[in-house]
Amino acid sequence: MIIRSSGKVRLLLAAAPLALALGATPAFAADQPTPQPDTSAAPEAPEAEVVVTGSRITRPDLVGSSPIATISAEALKTQNAITVEQILTANPQFQPGGTAASNNPGDGAATVDLRGLGPNRTLVLIDGKRAPSYDTTGAVDVNTIPTALIKRIDILTGGASAVYGSDAIAGVVNFVLDDRFTGLRADGSAQISRYGDAGQYDAALTGGIKLGDRGNLVASVGYSKRNTLKFGDRSLLTHTVDSNDPCLSHPSTCTTDSGGSSNTTPTAFDIPGAGRQQIRDDGSLSSDVIPYGFNSVNYGQIPLERYNGMALGRYEIADGIEIYGRGNYEHVKSITNLAPTATAGYTFDISPDNPFLTAGERAAFFDTAANPALVINKQTGASTVGIRRRVTETGGRTEQHTTESYQFVGGLRGAINPDFNFDAFVQYGHVKKNEVLENDLSYSALTQALDVISGPNGPQCRDTSNGCVPLNLFTTGTLSAKSLAFVLRNATQDTTTSQFIAGGNVSGNLRFIQSPFANNPAAINVGVEYRREKAVTTVSGDYASGDLIYYGQGQNIGGRYDTKEVYIEAKIPIVQDRPLINALDFEGGYRYSDYSTAGGVSTYKYGGDYSPVEGLRFRGIYQRAVRAPNINELYAPVTGGTGSLNADPCAGAISTTVATICQAQGAPPSSIGRIPEPVAGQINIFTGGNPNLQAEKSDTFTVGVVINPPSLRAFSMSLDYYNIEINNAIDVASPQSVINACFIGGSTSACQSIKRNTLDGSLSGNLQFGVPATYQNLSQIATDGLEFNTEYHGATAGGFTYAVSYAANYILNYKQDGYQYAGHFGADSSPHEPMSRYKHVVTVDLGLGGVNLTTRWRFLSKVTADADTPILKSTIPAFSYFDETATFSVNKSFDFRVGVQNLFDKQPPIVGSTVGTDSNAGNTFPNTYDVIGRSFFAGFSAKF
Repeated sequence: MIIRSSGKVRLLLAAAPLALALGATPAFAADQPTPQPDTSAAPEAPEAEVVVTGSRITRPDLVGSSPIATISAEALKTQNAITVEQILTANPQFQPGGTAASNNPGDGAATVDLRGLGPNRTLVLIDGKRAPSYDTTGAVDVNTIPTALIKRIDILTGGASAVYGSDAIAGVVNFVLDDRFTGLRADGSAQISRYGDAGQYDAALTGGIKLGDRGNLVASVGYSKRNTLKFGDRSLLTHTVDSNDPCLSHPSTCTTDSGGSSNTTPTAFDIPGAGRQQIRDDGSLSSDVIPYGFNSVNYGQIPLERYNGMALGRYEIADGIEIYGRGNYEHVKSITNLAPTATAGYTFDISPDNPFLTAGERAAFFDTAANPALVINKQTGASTVGIRRRVTETGGRTEQHTTESYQFVGGLRGAINPDFNFDAFVQYGHVKKNEVLENDLSYSALTQALDVISGPNGPQCRDTSNGCVPLNLFTTGTLSAKSLAFVLRNATQDTTTSQFIAGGNVSGNLRFIQSPFANNPAAINVGVEYRREKAVTTVSGDYASGDLIYYGQGQNIGGRYDTKEVYIEAKIPIVQDRPLINALDFEGGYRYSDYSTAGGVSTYKYGGDYSPVEGLRFRGIYQRAVRAPNINELYAPVTGGTGSLNADPCAGAISTTVATICQAQGAPPSSIGRIPEPVAGQINIFTGGNPNLQAEKSDTFTVGVVINPPSLRAFSMSLDYYNIEINNAIDVASPQSVINACFIGGSTSACQSIKRNTLDGSLSGNLQFGVPATYQNLSQIATDGLEFNTEYHGATAGGFTYAVSYAANYILNYKQDGYQYAGHFGADSSPHEPMSRYKHVVTVDLGLGGVNLTTRWRFLSKVTADADTPILKSTIPAFSYFDETATFSVNKSFDFRVGVQNLFDKQPPIVGSTVGTDSNAGNTFPNTYDVIGRSFFAGFSAKF
């Protein structure tokens, strides 16, 4: 992959303001020898203006002021990326968002996460225009962006709200399309692992024609497919291993599910006063509970199938004036698969009349003389027992995610006069996502089916309504299909989002504002924009009722907001072509946004660049950016779910002081000293929206140097320091932070908010038990680091070509609410992936006689477990991955390529499955480290 720093190219960021005559200079991009024309630029002009993501100002002498890296279309092919998330996640500037390995948590979507600040703080653009979100969180599913028409991907790092508006806190990813393509081209590729699985396939047909001398039309259709990989398909990932199991010293010896779930098969029971006990084949109960290993059925690569079509074009209706437009449609289906549902420790009243009970169970449930702590209903004689039965007969909880999206963009742009251009546009995007959540259990149906008596024809439900079929969870046998059919439920969730934007801007030169020491006048861009966002989620009846044990209670969410914005941007050359001052420029921007929800906010930028001599440039820029609360954060009803907690302070042997707190939270006295730890690191939580949220505000500062000597144009280098601070980030208090606030900080409100299971004192069980967490403007996030990019390329007289690029990022700090995430992983680091301080990608490309060999080396530095993650493998060492691609250009119309990914078959780090963070799955971190192994691919491009 060649990552180029963009530089002496004309900026055009898709939404840029400016503070009149302030100034903000480039903060990073190195001069690029061959700039690319941007599809969202003004109509062709005699100067053949070039634009690059970062500003709306267009003028040939302007230089990019913010850090910008570019990924070429060739890189997509040499890495065989059928989805754009694959190539972006490998870039050092990114942390994994939703990926092909995001099974749990995951909803089938692929998202991008600049700087690790979250997908909803990374603005995604297509040809400089905002892409529609796929759900109520405002994130964009980049699975809906096909690769066939991508000309390049521009990555602008640092705040960009003054140019683009809300969400550009971490930066911008702009997918620039090839709207000048002519002819007909077919592309195809296939990939498979060395084990013969985890395949992926891609095919596309693209055509383009010129419309005389006035315009052109381009269209493309495509199909992509990605196959399933289960953790059970890899020996090191099959078993659910406790993160303190000694076998991890030699992971190949880990052959039991030591870190599995107590929601298991055969059934285990939580018996007051007697703890957790499991049924055996002879009908007896044992306290030696055999855990259930959930890794084997979970997906390490989620399957995907995608159909897409796109058309775009432009036509000059008068000299210097053109209409332009784009339309695209995508249909994407993906599937996630979780471990089979279970009764999850929910409590049920078991009748002494139940004919399924064994003798051992009768004694354990009803013998109050032997166990006075038993909870017996004096009227019915029923015993209240927690039941943990994994319904393995279903094969898993399958979630089917189907997304249909389309977007239309249309506009008019052109020259007003030799100095000024204009661009006016409207766009509409619509996304509909249907989710079918299969094979969960109904609590009410379970309650009915477990209340069994002896009837004239054998066991029957006491209440026979609705065709009740008695359920036998009290022996080791397989559950019948009829009994399962009565208690199992499928849920549905449908989300529809829509986005409408209308805007216009004027850009040009203010010839009456020109420094006496400069050759060029000030350049300015002013504009207005209106945006309306709407999202609605509806759920099926069983899901809405809260009757489902694992999916909990789904909520209907609906909301909308609109934004009215004005902006201005300017760049002013101060000195040009003087001794020791080759160029000195100032740049600034300002945008005022009026949100119907969060009110009015201002964003701005100012900075400058200084070039003492040609080929050496210093730059710095300060930007204020914002993110308005999304519809989910504003309007989501309070609902139950699950969250991560590695250790419960009330579990095990505890002090009298702690015991008092635990009992005040609902733990019965009989549970003290016996309260169980969270099962598989999961507890109940309650989350919801807050209509009083304010917009997040961030301050970003970037300063750097760019070197591109005129005597060595084949060489370019840039080094930048960045600093981003978000002072009122919207967040929910994590379960760990609430626990810490209570048991360490002594917060009365935090302690009172925790509701414990009144049967066993745990934080699981029925939905009324757990830890609350709603959205607030409560978090402080700060990150700073260094970025380095360099490239050198050339050719010899014999036709041998070479290119070497190096892109690196070093995180000095990443702190949220005072906690250092950089260089760490674990419970305190949740929900972040392991955050290596240093990452790089080195690419070497060698060519001769129509054959190119591309080598890529991706490096991630070591990470260590945080203080609240006392695990055996507390350090994940540095990791290197190598990829090789050979491309054969048969002629100008046909080329094919073969390659191998993870050349040395590097196995993922094995840390077990009880690290205590959502990103930990399959004994590793599958979004960060490759779980597939060595893979082979082949592809071709044929132009007709």
